[in-house]
Amino acid sequence: MRITTMKTVALATCATALLAGCGGRPETSATAISSSNFLGLPSMTAAAAGPADSATWALYRDPTTIDPATAFDYPENTVVSTLCESLLRQQPDGSLAPGLASEYHFATPTTLVLKLRAGVRFWDGQPLTPADVAFSLQRNMDTQTGGFYSTVLNRITKISVDGPDTVTLTLSSPDYWLPGELSSMAGVVIEERYARGQGQRYGTPDGGAMCTGPYKLAEWTAGRSLTVTANPNYWDPSLKPMTNRIDFRGVSNAATLTTGLSTGEISGTYLTDTSTFRELEQIKNVEIHKGPSGETEFLIPANLTGVLGDLRVRQALSLAFDRNAFSAAVYGGNAVGPRMSTNPGTWGYAKDAFTAAWNAAPDPAPDLERAKQLIREAGATGKPFVIATSTGLSTVNTAANAWLEAADSIGLNASLSNVSPQNYINLFTDPKAREGVDAFSTTTYGDSADPAALIASYTEPKGAQNYSGYDNPQLHAALERARTQADPDQRAAAMIEADRLVMADLPWIPMVHPALFLILDKKLTGAPSSFAYMQAPWLAGLGRGQ
Repeated sequence: MRITTMKTVALATCATALLAGCGGRPETSATAISSSNFLGLPSMTAAAAGPADSATWALYRDPTTIDPATAFDYPENTVVSTLCESLLRQQPDGSLAPGLASEYHFATPTTLVLKLRAGVRFWDGQPLTPADVAFSLQRNMDTQTGGFYSTVLNRITKISVDGPDTVTLTLSSPDYWLPGELSSMAGVVIEERYARGQGQRYGTPDGGAMCTGPYKLAEWTAGRSLTVTANPNYWDPSLKPMTNRIDFRGVSNAATLTTGLSTGEISGTYLTDTSTFRELEQIKNVEIHKGPSGETEFLIPANLTGVLGDLRVRQALSLAFDRNAFSAAVYGGNAVGPRMSTNPGTWGYAKDAFTAAWNAAPDPAPDLERAKQLIREAGATGKPFVIATSTGLSTVNTAANAWLEAADSIGLNASLSNVSPQNYINLFTDPKAREGVDAFSTTTYGDSADPAALIASYTEPKGAQNYSGYDNPQLHAALERARTQADPDQRAAAMIEADRLVMADLPWIPMVHPALFLILDKKLTGAPSSFAYMQAPWLAGLGRGQ
């Protein structure tokens, strides 16, 4: 089952071997988190004391679309979530709440009923209708749209408009992951009339968009900036936008971002480039807010026909990788080892159950002697191990060099295969690009605060991120139990079982779970310090600090 497409983060760190040391590179931040407080990171900043006139928000690159169907990465999601709204809403703590649907319930295990909120209008004044909802969901289900969310909606067999405010979804089998997906880009509602009129131009600078969110599109010049302004007729009084104008700007250079934050030219950002973390800590006019993230960094087997087809080799590599050194070098120590395969920020339900499972799981630590023994038992000593990298994506390259060193230290014959930054994404989309490569790395996340949203994407036989053809019937059965289980605690129990199978079988090798980093001018507050910003109307609360 496909949950999310590739979301590679081009973080800039030094491009030499990680454990060999990086000139001028911070080892551990003075304010680094620890395993003991990682689970208690705050999900919100302080509430704003009043309105602000404008703010400039940095993205790691310019957005390429504002069409929710094709939004798949940090810049697109960050912008779309300020403009458009989903049927359900992700809260800063990961839980679900009503959104454009004021009520939702499973009338039967295969029937989800959505009652639409009264009084909601699109920016052009047209009322939200069940027809708009049906159109938006059908559009996301249609593979011809070219979007990324058809498979997360693949159990919907029928969408019925029942009266002036109700939409009923008929499912082929129970799907209790579906509400989470309806709180993500997959559940965003756009205006049917406007979208049909724009056709393929919808979501582009020429075609614009038509949504219901707290901000509306004002101006978009491709490659320069995208500006949104407050929607004066927004329906939700609890999220009336407090900042009148937001300018989104792509800033791909870490030094430029740091300078802009220091001078006040840039008001804030959700940081995806940690190379200047120490410098950011020294800027007096900004504050670094650390919160729960949905991200995990992985080493991904490109195939299971080569050296990684033997579980013992995957286990050996995991045992040889020094996660503390990697966390210090890349995240200033603000990441923890994967006791479970997904970040604790994905626990949007049954938190006590997941916390107990996390605390009971071992904290991964290097064990070179055991790793070498596993390599010998697998008969893999001296076997080639090719790791894809891109020197233009420095954290990718740092990770690749760390894995190169780990692999060499246990007897594999490791080497790097370098591609351009533009071509690195092909590893995730084109099987031919993975030929001759054994593994590559990425930082990725799911669509909602549910561990299933990520795990299913790379372990299910038809998962869009299952590049190696991995298939474990026992894991598939555990995921199916979770997906079809209405009770949250029983669903969590099935997911915990699935996670243990992932950690035992290592279809992907989790490296670290980083914290979320919100960098914000001290004059501003009110934004969530959690991964909810990727799907929910996070900017509406941004305003003047105390």
